[in-house]
Amino acid sequence: MGRLSEQEIADLKTRIAVLETKDDAQECRLNSLEIDMGKKFDRLEAKLDEVLRASRSRPTWLISLTISGLMTLATGLTVYLITFH
Repeated sequence: MGRLSEQEIADLKTRIAVLETKDDAQECRLNSLEIDMGKKFDRLEAKLDEVLRASRSRPTWLISLTISGLMTLATGLTVYLITFH
């Protein structure tokens, strides 16, 4: 193995410069994607918090079924009283 010629050294320096440029561009893209993903996750988290707040203010299934059952019973008794008295 001999020494590298000046042309080979110049070629290697050019390849290194190209790879460094590509690396810088990839790093810039990665940083940009990280910022975009962070913003999207922040928006998603805000929407999820809004959904959770809305779901806490609604009645539970047991309360909903109880109200529905009482309304059905009241309607049935009303119909019974109107038709048989």
